[in-house]
Amino acid sequence: MAVELAWLLEPLTVEAFLDEIWGATHYHVKRRCAGYFDRLLNGPSAAEELLERVQPEPSAVRLVRGGEDKDPDTYRLADGGLDLVRVSDNFADGYTIVLNGVERYVRTISSLSHSIEVELNFPTQVNAYITPPESRGFVPHYDPHDALILQIQGSKVWHVSDADDVPPREMQRREGVAPAGLPLPIDLRLEAGDVLYVPRGRFHAAETHVEPSVHLTVGIHAPTMLTLFTHMLHSLSLRDDRIHTRLSPRHLHDDGVRTSLGALVREIVKTVEDPHVIAEGLGAMEDVLLRRGRCPPVRPVSNAAGIDGQTQVVKYQPLYSRVTATEGGVALQFAQWSITAGLDHQAAMLFLSRSTEPFRVRDLPGLTTAQQTELARTLVVSGFLVQLVPGTPAVRRPADRPSSSPDPGSPAPDPVPHRRSPRAALSPPRAPASPEGSASR
Repeated sequence: MAVELAWLLEPLTVEAFLDEIWGATHYHVKRRCAGYFDRLLNGPSAAEELLERVQPEPSAVRLVRGGEDKDPDTYRLADGGLDLVRVSDNFADGYTIVLNGVERYVRTISSLSHSIEVELNFPTQVNAYITPPESRGFVPHYDPHDALILQIQGSKVWHVSDADDVPPREMQRREGVAPAGLPLPIDLRLEAGDVLYVPRGRFHAAETHVEPSVHLTVGIHAPTMLTLFTHMLHSLSLRDDRIHTRLSPRHLHDDGVRTSLGALVREIVKTVEDPHVIAEGLGAMEDVLLRRGRCPPVRPVSNAAGIDGQTQVVKYQPLYSRVTATEGGVALQFAQWSITAGLDHQAAMLFLSRSTEPFRVRDLPGLTTAQQTELARTLVVSGFLVQLVPGTPAVRRPADRPSSSPDPGSPAPDPVPHRRSPRAALSPPRAPASPEGSASR
């Protein structure tokens, strides 16, 4: 099974997760399979591998204990680089190492992250947490987004509240909500290979006991109606000058001005109800997913020289794509690419955007043999299509070997050597200074 949401949730089906669990309750997938996530990271060496991958970007690293961040200057070198020796020392003193946005640095995690985006249409971010034994990094808290927690190495006890979730309006105020007075939480022990789903607004905390822990948190940032309205109004502002009407001088204290503003707002609200405006707002949100997509690096044109109608190809996965109308033609959009062609290519473009299984170039509908070959060659060079060789897997996904790619909006490069540095000794540390009264994500 591919590295995707279905694999993450197995044996729970995606349909059952979305229909019964999503947004309603927490859920623990207990596997008793310590090596389940080895396709993402090798458990025994996960901590060192993550640190080495993230080391070139020190701003992605935080050290946290009891909900308090340590001053980054205390674990950086004079040139601003990450000092892994000091990071290791602080880990031994009970600090949790937080690595933000690891999908930008580890290709297999990037593949999982974007596959979830493609399936759910929600942006994601993956953070890694490396926690020493007998430690807590964060006080009890809630997150304003849903989360899937993947236990990679060791174990961690999670305390998840069974009370009502914090309402979104209170999350929006960013004032913080004290967990005092909540009923006793449910305790869940995550072992390597387990997954825990926590809905937005649900109080939770975690702690390690006798062994260190490495886990990934896939933050799922589901857009809200506020997000949609924001995009709709922005799209409307590009063609309707009423959105740009300047407020009158002394508008805060003039009742007549307030009355006229109310009438204008009502007019704009009626316009926003137009299905075309709603479609524009959804299209703007779709643009976000497109820009977050990644393809393999651009290939030499010579790689496509031998393609003909018999060549078997498959759409690169995971990759979000769409077909849009252009002046006099159509465009296949994916990642940072837009491949344009005449209207006679529309059926073929739609076929390509929706395809999930291997096919032969001659199967592209509505095109001549020459057009089929030309389009296939273009898409192989751009990375949208992968040419299959007899005996190779049907669907080519990102290599298991991680690669550095610090820009989340750019295609992930080929695996490159990365700088070796003093290996942090992330083994049982000294006793933490104060394990009580704090919690760890």
